Amino acid sequence: MKILHVTDGSIYNYDGVSTYINELLECACTGEAQLLVFTTVPLNPGKLRRINHTAEVKEFKNLKIFSSDKFNFSLPRGMKKAMNEFEPELVWIHTIGPLGLRAARLSKNKYPVIYTKHSFDGDLWCLHLKIHVGFQWFYQNVAILVERLVLKYCDAAIYHFDNSEKILSNKFFNKFKYMPPPLNEKFINEKSYRDESHNDGIITIGFCGRLDPEKSIEMLFTAADIYQKKYNKKNIRLLLIGEGPIADTIVSQYPHVDARITGFVDNVVPYLDQLDAYILASKTETTSLSSLEAYSRGLPIFSTPVGFLGQNADKYQHIYNFNTAEELASLINEVLNVKKISVVPPSVKLGSPIITFSKLHEMVVNEYL
Repeated sequence: MKILHVTDGSIYNYDGVSTYINELLECACTGEAQLLVFTTVPLNPGKLRRINHTAEVKEFKNLKIFSSDKFNFSLPRGMKKAMNEFEPELVWIHTIGPLGLRAARLSKNKYPVIYTKHSFDGDLWCLHLKIHVGFQWFYQNVAILVERLVLKYCDAAIYHFDNSEKILSNKFFNKFKYMPPPLNEKFINEKSYRDESHNDGIITIGFCGRLDPEKSIEMLFTAADIYQKKYNKKNIRLLLIGEGPIADTIVSQYPHVDARITGFVDNVVPYLDQLDAYILASKTETTSLSSLEAYSRGLPIFSTPVGFLGQNADKYQHIYNFNTAEELASLINEVLNVKKISVVPPSVKLGSPIITFSKLHEMVVNEYL
């Protein structure tokens, strides 16, 4: 079984698509699959993800004048030769960028092709390129046009987000098959590290992932500050699991907020198990694997109306929406102080919508190979 994965980002990056692909590769490596990944040269070689699989990786250069750490314009030179040499039995595309479009066209009438939609690309282009609102329609329409070209060469297309107005109101998505968002099995099956005997009355809230500006990390600090002043309570602590360019700056701006930043960690599960609630304050997310990982550990989720859980707060237990720091501070007090909603052990399912990466890989292989 030969499977080719294609992405216009680097699989050595710390982002959701890279995590998704690497998880699939780890699942496939436990069998007899031969795996190849078409990816790009990392733009930030000093901050590379460690990978735990043996898949072959072919890196393509990018046009640096149009590329940044958030946006890649790849150059698929030499792809045809690489595909002919590998002769994949399945081509799995994760991008509508130059690598994805080229791989789709080269695969026509030769290999089965599946496409996973990870985001609304036009919206992301506008966000990362900081496009003025008056010109965003152009980028959004270009993204739809390119995605239609990719779909033209695909045998199947899947997405993992649910209950989005952009899907429900768009006939374009009739071509897609919905599959629940996948997670690594360890978030469901790993033992609990929570120390129930140690209860000092401190409420610990936090976030896990890259501490980038678009994640609105500062809102957590603002909410904690409001909570302390409005309710005259000092029993709150922030735990940020990850690293990023704004981490130290924010901590210095809020000296009265008890905050800890872990930096990069290999296994985030023990740190998630220290939280009483997980906070997702992002302005834009498509699925948000990190909040699903936290939810699978039994944590209540406080989220802006983005991502899979944030857009489905009425469907699953212990999901709470907010839009402002004031609303978040009120939730912290009401849910964790007054109602004292407790963490549910990972073994207890809350109607969780997830499947494992192993199951997703098995379903796709069985259906399309």
